[in-house]
Amino acid sequence: MARLDRNLASDIGLPGVSTQTAMQVATVMACVRAIANGCATPALHVFRQNSDGTTTIARTSPEYRLLNRRPNDWQTSLEFRRTMTMHAALTGNGLAIKLMIGRRVAELIPVRPGYYTIDKVGRFQWTYRIWDEYGFIGAFTQDDVFHLPNWQWDDVKGLDAVKMARSAIGLSIAAEANQASLHANGGRPAGILTTEQKVSPEAIERLREAWRQFTTTNRNGTAILDNGFKYAQLAMSGVDGQHMETRRMQVEEICRAFDVFPAIIGHADKASTYASAEAFFAAHLIHTLTPWHEMWKQRLDEFVLDGSGPLFVDFDTRYLRAGSMKDRAVWARTMAEMGIYTRNELRDEEGRDPLPGLDDPLTPMNMSGTAGAANEGGQDAGTQG
Repeated sequence: MARLDRNLASDIGLPGVSTQTAMQVATVMACVRAIANGCATPALHVFRQNSDGTTTIARTSPEYRLLNRRPNDWQTSLEFRRTMTMHAALTGNGLAIKLMIGRRVAELIPVRPGYYTIDKVGRFQWTYRIWDEYGFIGAFTQDDVFHLPNWQWDDVKGLDAVKMARSAIGLSIAAEANQASLHANGGRPAGILTTEQKVSPEAIERLREAWRQFTTTNRNGTAILDNGFKYAQLAMSGVDGQHMETRRMQVEEICRAFDVFPAIIGHADKASTYASAEAFFAAHLIHTLTPWHEMWKQRLDEFVLDGSGPLFVDFDTRYLRAGSMKDRAVWARTMAEMGIYTRNELRDEEGRDPLPGLDDPLTPMNMSGTAGAANEGGQDAGTQG
């Protein structure tokens, strides 16, 4: 199937598409950046489930520093998560070696794509063979690595997004190269010189060489054709070929392949408004980032932390969900006056420290038991009177 795809791409004139060439396409780079930054910039907290059902941030646990601050000696948590997500979004798999101290993960060492194989060695058993530029590192079991897959077709490996979107990415590369070639030629399409006179092969060769020198050294000049020669255009111009329309369509096709809204990478049509753009940003969190966040959380909980233990991770996405200052003020006042949130909980939502005396929820006067009893007493008295 892969050979058939390559032959088909060659037959229709599409360039070879690899991870390296795909990243040179601005739309691919922007989509991957939007996904990777969306998984890296939110703070990743390690929480502890207490016996009374409440949860607290486990700041003193070694796992908190590992996942929230420094997963290895040379990367921060943001850098590690951005690298791993970029690997998974492009190649289908993000891989890191787990360095253990006893039963606890002490470090997570990312592995570069192309420097490992995932081999099935038995039923429900896989081996990860890993090497680097200095040689073979070793063969690891599922328990020895942290594996972050993209969409999965089989039970282990994720699908390579670049291979799945090869046609859309290849057409984008071809359209950009074609337009660059046209502009390098001064924007003039190719054509032919015709005449009704009989011309010898030597004269044709001299004319070809003279025309080539004219078009390369005097691009903005005026050609003078004698002996009845006429110039006829053959190639399509940029307008005829609809270069801009094709490139805009390829932006949308690549965004569709990576499940990223075009507005997130700065591509918007004339019908987009500020209100619709705000809805796109909310949809980006719900439809694009949330599946990646859930993948990160479940993989970390089960394969880095003890899945049955009291520790678990969660992303702090409040800055992604925050509205305008006015909207947040109206929401906070409503939640406080209705007694749904305490005022310290609302301060925590804004990243502020708690204050004394603000831990008790407010009770609206028209919803308190005292006010209700007084109203009932007044109605009874009125009835009795």
